[in-house]
Amino acid sequence: MKKSYTLLISIVLITIFSYFAISILETKSLRSTNLSNQYLYIQGKNHLDFFKSYINSIDLTDISHLEIKDDFFDIYAKIEKKDSIFTIEVFVKAKDYDISLFEKFTLG
Repeated sequence: MKKSYTLLISIVLITIFSYFAISILETKSLRSTNLSNQYLYIQGKNHLDFFKSYINSIDLTDISHLEIKDDFFDIYAKIEKKDSIFTIEVFVKAKDYDISLFEKFTLG
């Protein structure tokens, strides 16, 4: 009888510790995923800011589409001219991850 209680307590303890170990590993995995997504978002935001400042520094009279080649991101802008006002839509999207940024602004 004593051995059966020992076996039962051992099984219960192994089950509890296994549950906590799996919970800790899931939390670490989720934290790692969140950190990589945060890093990619910051990198995409930097690309977007740079592209906006680049667009502000060039002459847009004959340009309707502008693109920057990058290994990890699709970076492009659509430019529409109405009278002397330019409406610019800037898109930044990660190629391998589900991160995309968009901004629309006007120059005049």
